[in-house]
Amino acid sequence: MISTVTIPSDDMDESFAQYTWPQECISTNLCVKCGDSLELNLHQLRFSENLSCVRAGYYPFGSERAAYDKLLGDTQVELDRCQKEIDRLEILRNKLIASTQLLQANKRLIHSILSPIHKLPLDLLGNIFEHVCDDMDDMNDISGFDLSNVPTLKLSRVCYRWRSLVSSTPILWSTFYFCESEDDHPKLLPLFLRRSHPCPINFHWVDAYKASSQSSKNLSTLLLHSDRWRHVEISSYFPSVYLLQPLIKSGAQLPSLKSLTLRRGDQEIFDFPMTCANLESLTLDRLGLELQFPRPTITRLVLDGMTCESVLGIISRCPNVQDVVLHQLETGHHDELPTPAYKCNANKLELSNCYRPNATSTLLRGIHFDQLKSLNFQDDNEYNRCDWQSIENVFLMLERSPTNMTSLSFRFPVASFSINRVLHVFSHMPLLTELEVGEWWDQKRSIYPILKSLIAPQTSEAVMEDMDEDGGGLEELSDDEEDEADLDKDDRENEFEIPEGVCLFPNLTELRVIIRPRPKLLSKLLRSRWRPSLLSPKSERFSSQESNRLEVVPDHGQCVCLRSFHLTDPSYPRNETALRALRRSLESFKNDGMNVVV
Repeated sequence: MISTVTIPSDDMDESFAQYTWPQECISTNLCVKCGDSLELNLHQLRFSENLSCVRAGYYPFGSERAAYDKLLGDTQVELDRCQKEIDRLEILRNKLIASTQLLQANKRLIHSILSPIHKLPLDLLGNIFEHVCDDMDDMNDISGFDLSNVPTLKLSRVCYRWRSLVSSTPILWSTFYFCESEDDHPKLLPLFLRRSHPCPINFHWVDAYKASSQSSKNLSTLLLHSDRWRHVEISSYFPSVYLLQPLIKSGAQLPSLKSLTLRRGDQEIFDFPMTCANLESLTLDRLGLELQFPRPTITRLVLDGMTCESVLGIISRCPNVQDVVLHQLETGHHDELPTPAYKCNANKLELSNCYRPNATSTLLRGIHFDQLKSLNFQDDNEYNRCDWQSIENVFLMLERSPTNMTSLSFRFPVASFSINRVLHVFSHMPLLTELEVGEWWDQKRSIYPILKSLIAPQTSEAVMEDMDEDGGGLEELSDDEEDEADLDKDDRENEFEIPEGVCLFPNLTELRVIIRPRPKLLSKLLRSRWRPSLLSPKSERFSSQESNRLEVVPDHGQCVCLRSFHLTDPSYPRNETALRALRRSLESFKNDGMNVVV
C-alpha cells in the first residue's frame, strides 16, 4: 500500500496524492471563433518526481537547490497565467449574466405585451381589482412593509397602466388592517386614508400596545375620517377605555357605519351615545355597551362572553333585530329577570357553548322569541360541554314559542336527556324543512333514537312497490362493513316511544347529520322519505328549481319528499370503510335525483 504524506493548508488538510498529473501539454480552447488557446506545460514541472522526494524525506543542497528554485519560479509563472485568465473569464461571465438578466426581463416584457389581460377595458379591470383589494376577509395589512400582504400596492407595481388605475381608484384603498405594537406602527395609514377619499372605509384595528402615543395619534387620525367609517372592527389587548373614550368624547355620529365589532376581555360597560343612523350589525366580545336609546336599524347581533343582564339590555334596544348569535353566556352578579319577559322579534337564533346553566336559564326565561324560525344550538367545546339543564331551558323556550320553526340545528350530549322528551319537543315543529343533528366522535350514546324516529311510517304497500321500482331499494351490506349493532347497542336496549302512524317533521326536505356511518339505518330512513309518487302531479310539470318552491301539506302520517341529504363523519378518516359502504347504499337515491353528499 502506498502511503500519502498530508500537510496542512490554509483551510483544510490536503493530500498531494489525490491529484492526477497530466503527462502531456494541456490546451484549452477559450475562443469559439478563433481557437485562441491557453497552453499549459504542466508535465514539465515534474510533479510525480517531486511527490516521490517528499515521501522519501529528500532535501536538496547546492546546485540541486538552485534547480528546485527555478522549478518553483516556473510553477508560479504558470499559476499567474491561469489566475489572469480566470479573472478575465470572471469578468466575461459577469457580463454574460447581466446580459442574460436583461434578456429575461425583455422576454417578460414581451409576454406582458401579449397578455390577454391588456385587452380588458379599464372599467372592467377596475372591477377585478376591487374584488382583490376590497376583501373583508383578506384585507391590506398595512402594519409593516411586507408588500406581499398589501395587494393594493402589489397591483400598483406591475406596470405604469396598472399603477395609474390603482392610484386613481379610491375604493382600492378603502379596506385595510393594521396591528399596532411598541416597535411597529402603520406608516401606510395616512396614504390609505388620503387615497381612499371620498369612499367609505373598512378597517380592522388591533391595539397590541397599551396607550402608546403613536396609537393615540393614529386614533385621532382615524377620527378625522369617522364620517366615512363603514365596516369597523376594533380589538384591544388592554382596557378598552383607551380606545372607546376618545371615540365617545369626539362626538362623532358615524353616519356611514354599517357594522361595528368591538373585542376586549375585561367585561367593561360603556355608554354609547353615537347615533349611527345606518348601523345594521353589532358584534361585542366581552364588552358591554349601554345603547341609551332604541336602535331600529340593527338587524344582527353577535354577543360573546357577556352576562345575561348585558345581553337583555342590548336586545331590548334593538326592536327590529332579525339574527341573534349568543356565545358563551356568563353569569352576572345582578342578573334579574325583566317583568314581564321581553319579546324579541328575531327569526334566527344561534346559541353556542352555553355551558353555564344559570346564565342560559336566566336569559331564556327573560326573553321570548315569538317569531323564531331558525335555531342553531351548538356545543363544540371539548372541555366544558352543555349539561341537561341548559338543553332543557332551550326545550322550554321552544315549547313556549309558536310553531313557526322551519330550520333546526342541534349538536349536544345525547346522553344528558330523555329521548322521549326530545321527541315531544320535535312533535311541536310540523313546519320544519331543514334539520341538522350531530354527535361527538367520543360519546358513548348516539343519536340513533332520533334517526329511528325520522323514518316515515309506511302508508301502503303500493307506495313501497313504487319506490322499489324507482330505484329506492336497499343494497345488501355485509356485516364486516359496518358496526351498527355495537355502535348503537346502548340505545337499542333503551325503550322510547314513537307514536304509531305519525310522521315526525312531515315537511322535511333537507337533512344534515354529523354522525358515524350507519349504512342500514340511513338507507332505511332515506327510503322512507324518498317518495316521488307522493308529489302532486302539478309539481311534475315544473322544473326542479320551481318545484322546490311548491308547498306540500301532507296528510296525517305522510311526508313530503326529502330532496337533500348530507353526512359528515366526526371521526373521519377512521371509518373510511363504513363511509364507502354508505356511499354504495345511497347511490340509487343519488342517481334518482336526490342531492346526496357523504
